[in-house]
Amino acid sequence: MTRITLIILSLLFSCNLFAKSIQPAVAIKEPIIGDTVNQGLIRRLDTDIIRSEMENSFRATRKFRVLSRDKQTLKAVLDEQDFANSDLAKGDAASSGNLNNANYLILPTVQDFKFYRKHTALPNFDNKFKRKDWGVLVVNAQMIDSTSGQIVTTFFLKSTFATKQSIVNANTGAPSSIYFSKMAKGIAAQLANQFVAQVYPMKVVKRLRTNEVILNRGKDGGIKVGETLNVYFAGEALVDPDTGESLGSSEEFIGTVKITRILPKITYAKIISESDPQGFPMQAGNVLRKPE
Repeated sequence: MTRITLIILSLLFSCNLFAKSIQPAVAIKEPIIGDTVNQGLIRRLDTDIIRSEMENSFRATRKFRVLSRDKQTLKAVLDEQDFANSDLAKGDAASSGNLNNANYLILPTVQDFKFYRKHTALPNFDNKFKRKDWGVLVVNAQMIDSTSGQIVTTFFLKSTFATKQSIVNANTGAPSSIYFSKMAKGIAAQLANQFVAQVYPMKVVKRLRTNEVILNRGKDGGIKVGETLNVYFAGEALVDPDTGESLGSSEEFIGTVKITRILPKITYAKIISESDPQGFPMQAGNVLRKPE
């Protein structure tokens, strides 16, 4: 093998490693308000906050590149590109038409929204009321593979809040917008966790002699110390004989583990049970899922 051939192979190998290191890109479209949402509450439903919290949650996973689809943000980028192409700049901005495409699109639809304040008059007291705020936010989010246009799955997300009763002097007002932001944050966290599980299934990395396993999840994995997970053996790929569509892989339950320690990038779990520890022991590559 000549020296030139070795150099070419080395460059190709380096390029391949670099390509594999690029994280999938995700873009979240502006949430749609479904027909089932109470029209009188739409003014309190801020879809910009929902999308912003979703983008923040995806960034926090450190597993995806988050591409903005906000109109004002994209306009600012395009304005900068126009400036870069002018005589006033060096022209080192991203060229027009070179914005990255997303590998996955998220299409959220708000299916239900409640945001109420209830007052109950106190007997034998003038202008004294019991006040309680509560709300519900339900969002369905379609996951679209942008290369094929296929709907990979739909995530069903729900977040609620309810305050303790307090005594007030008037029966007016509405819940604070802080509670809406908290519900949006809860919806976003659910979406990011479910999305990560869809793209990067939780797996056993290594089995230790201490009857423990190491998982490919860290502090950004949406799991907690003390939580119990089911472990499965991922079998052969399943394909629909009529359509040729992938149906995932066959899975066989093999045991349970309990989370004991969570580090930034990995997690330790103690093996609680194994269906067949001798013939079918828990090992690297096994898939873990939260009990349903």
